[in-house]
Amino acid sequence: MARGYGLMAGMLVVAGAAVLAGMGAGNAAAVRPGQPASVGQDREIWRELLREHEKIVRVVRFSAKGVDARTESGDPAVAGKIIEHARAMQARLKSGQRVRVWDPVFAELFDRGEAVVIEIEPTDRGVRIVETSEDPAVVRLLHAHAMGVSEFVRHGFDAAPKRTEALREGDPEPPSEVAIGGVGHRVLLEQPTAEQVALLKRLGAGVLVNFRKSDEHPAYDEKAAAGANDLDYCALPYAGGVELDDLIITDGRAALTAGDASSKVVVLHCRTGNRVGPVWAAYRVLDKGVPASRAFAEARAMQMVDPLIESVARDYIRRNGAGGDATGGWRPVAVEELPESVKPVYKTAVEARDAMYRRVLSTLMEAMTGQASEPGSAIKVCSEKAPQIARAVARERGLMIGRTSYKLRNKSNGAPTWARGALEQRPASPLAFVNEDGSVGVTLPIKLSGMCLMCHGDPADMDPAIKTALAAKYPDDQATGFAEGDLRGWFWVEVPAK
Repeated sequence: MARGYGLMAGMLVVAGAAVLAGMGAGNAAAVRPGQPASVGQDREIWRELLREHEKIVRVVRFSAKGVDARTESGDPAVAGKIIEHARAMQARLKSGQRVRVWDPVFAELFDRGEAVVIEIEPTDRGVRIVETSEDPAVVRLLHAHAMGVSEFVRHGFDAAPKRTEALREGDPEPPSEVAIGGVGHRVLLEQPTAEQVALLKRLGAGVLVNFRKSDEHPAYDEKAAAGANDLDYCALPYAGGVELDDLIITDGRAALTAGDASSKVVVLHCRTGNRVGPVWAAYRVLDKGVPASRAFAEARAMQMVDPLIESVARDYIRRNGAGGDATGGWRPVAVEELPESVKPVYKTAVEARDAMYRRVLSTLMEAMTGQASEPGSAIKVCSEKAPQIARAVARERGLMIGRTSYKLRNKSNGAPTWARGALEQRPASPLAFVNEDGSVGVTLPIKLSGMCLMCHGDPADMDPAIKTALAAKYPDDQATGFAEGDLRGWFWVEVPAK
């Protein structure tokens, strides 16, 4: 941990921007591993980063104490420059070399740098930096600086000559957000307050798009808050992958493309960013020509964590892209007839199912046998822990995975689009689906085990406490009346094309 490096709020400290703006082209000078770049080398590195800003993604979380920012790139060369620049700036700031002295936010932050505590952590794709202060005025400077750095990520050289927007006493804490290199629109990672909506307007927002349902925040009228600040407002509410339809994605794309045409900054949000991801990915691929791998990486940076939501978004893109059709490019293939090139992918899907099953079973057994065990312990595992495990397995293995059934307890456990028709036939054997883009889908049957009867068996035989807990949590529960060995449903796995 180091003290006093007030400009490092997130990594892309606008090091030398005033000096670098307008310099001629050139490649960054070589930097010896483990050694900070010289001033001249860092100027070239910074200029390279401005040129390559479209390859950078920045996630910034604001708090009452400061900023937690992660600035990264999927391009190893750019990620390396990010790390080298952070190292050089750390060394430069220790020596007291000031930058951007004409920018009031930067100048004051340098003056008050001793009030800042900074933690710098290189990642495999860039840098994470946490800056905090006990002085509220310095925290405002950290917040303003962090937003200014995000503007460099969004706009590159175009942002260099502009002063950083200062925050005033009484301004709200800025909403946490994601900045995508080369895109002026903003994606929030939280629900903004009315005060934050007013701040976003002052910072240049023109349109507010909300993916939350009104009953998620009944005491707050966001449409009124947008109107009070002369912002266009668009509500596209949905709760999860089962409710995500073509119209929501199409209308979300339309809001973004209209913003592009009118030069209005569009601000998108749900509660965490999860529900923004599908619309963003579709917009980037279909309207901006960005490769799907990059678009979905951006969406995941926005906290798109629900595997079913991602699967639905990918299906939408396939059907609405050039040459797309109603099938989305899928065709069923008998497992025993899979081409040799596809068999390793099928194995990957089965291994992902096995990993999820083992974790869920282990968590279930622990909950049922632990000291805090109670009749509702198993229900809590299946309703809360199992989706978390699915998301973790999906993230770790770079695929989508979930559970579904013909008798649902949790409505969010719907089937992916490519599997719905086939699962209506209630297949008791594994099925495989191959897409023309190289993706592979697999459904794997789930047979009910004896211990699951306590929650899924004959209601007449259930513990009254379990029946009460199920009725309270799942008033429309369909998942009872099973016998041991019955087909309970399926694991589904979608492995995207490499």
